[in-house]
Amino acid sequence: MNAKEKLKILISQYGGTQKIFASIIGTTQPTIANWMAQNQIPAGGVAKICRALPDVSFEWLTGQEESPRRGYQEETARETAPLTGQPYYSRMPASAGQLEMGDEDITTERIAIPGANVDAYFPVVGNSMDPTIQSGDIVGIRKLDSFARIRPNDIYLIFTRDNERMLKRIKGVNAESPNLTLYSDNPAYEPFNVLKEQIAAVYKAVMLIRCLE
Repeated sequence: MNAKEKLKILISQYGGTQKIFASIIGTTQPTIANWMAQNQIPAGGVAKICRALPDVSFEWLTGQEESPRRGYQEETARETAPLTGQPYYSRMPASAGQLEMGDEDITTERIAIPGANVDAYFPVVGNSMDPTIQSGDIVGIRKLDSFARIRPNDIYLIFTRDNERMLKRIKGVNAESPNLTLYSDNPAYEPFNVLKEQIAAVYKAVMLIRCLE
């Protein structure tokens, strides 16, 4: 198996795209594309992969063994294996503003990051959370089971019953108040209130994937 084929396997297992895989291992998409074009993973690239993905075998990357990691199933067997990782809603952005959800918001993509405790991943559009979270970033989210778990310094993805979703901070949480006050990090956006009864779900943003281009 040559280097290009190995990279294809790693990309499919860790991110699904060159851009996401590059972000996971701490490099850029053009760098990954260059490795594939040259059919070679340089020593520095091997080091990045092993550092970011400790379950990937150094010996496999360098051609000294056949299995990329323990328990690996060959390509023919993987076709019937269950999907790994968490859903990546590439067509359902987490808007740093507001964006309607449509029936087309279905995904078959997944992102597998070792040790990540998330329910799903969303790409970010809009600039209301600049500079903390920027358009083009990917957030990993985990669902909250109660408003009581909201912390004012954290960032949340809020889904409303009107099929809107907003990436915001939530401040001034009061059990007696019928509202939640949502804030942006970008000072150009004013805070606003949303009725608690209009909120369908709240997810805490627990992971940020930032592409380097």
